[in-house]
Amino acid sequence: MLPLLPLDKSFAHAVGASDLAALSRKCIFLVPSAFYYEIFDTKPAIKRRQTLAGLESFRRIDIDSLIRQEKATGQPIGEVKAPELHFIPKVLDPDWALSEEEAAVQKQYEDHVVMPALAFWKDVIKERQIIGFSTEELKAIAASPQEFTGLCQWLRAPERIRSIAALLSWPHATTLDEGWLYFRHLQALVLQALVLLRRHQRPGDLVSQRRLEHDVHDVEYLTLGLITGHLATNEVSNDFNNFSLQWRFRLFRPSGVLITPANVKNFL
Repeated sequence: MLPLLPLDKSFAHAVGASDLAALSRKCIFLVPSAFYYEIFDTKPAIKRRQTLAGLESFRRIDIDSLIRQEKATGQPIGEVKAPELHFIPKVLDPDWALSEEEAAVQKQYEDHVVMPALAFWKDVIKERQIIGFSTEELKAIAASPQEFTGLCQWLRAPERIRSIAALLSWPHATTLDEGWLYFRHLQALVLQALVLLRRHQRPGDLVSQRRLEHDVHDVEYLTLGLITGHLATNEVSNDFNNFSLQWRFRLFRPSGVLITPANVKNFL
């Protein structure tokens, strides 16, 4: 069976169309709802064409729906499954625009996923607290890169994620482990909260709405990457303070498969 490969929009935009098409025949691309939101929010239209060129097939994954499924059934989702899809050619036309129905779906995603996450993270920055972490533990926020990384690594421990899930009243907190999508989502979400406190240490630090929105999308890509153990991204900066997707993925899946535009030829 072909491996499942979550696809970050940054990778699809950066890699050549021929390489993306060849890679799509070696694996099954998974794109979260964030990918759709970013693609159809992209301007100018030529960027959308550059990103989608070579994307022959994919599976769309709605993380919120799958987490609700886990909550309802009390069972991890296991393999991330979805029907095979293709972007229709007309979306590559520079004059194409979302229909009213499609625009409504985009607005629903913004209202129910993006905006609540932005509000949550703004509260984290303002209150300087993160659920599941003590004030003493959070002193490492302002410490050396090694100490901050050590703080983030506590999220590898199932008991830490279970305790956070219990504080959030998750009904199956005691059985959570790395096989649950919700477990991986909490890892990605709380890690981002730690990163934001590191990034905004002084009262009055400018909080960029656009950057926070980008962080919301990154949490979706990272969640799928962590549950599958594979990720294709162009977010590979070696600057520690950028906290790239590469750094976040390696933090929790050090032996996972990370594909970048620089090494994609090795997988073709």
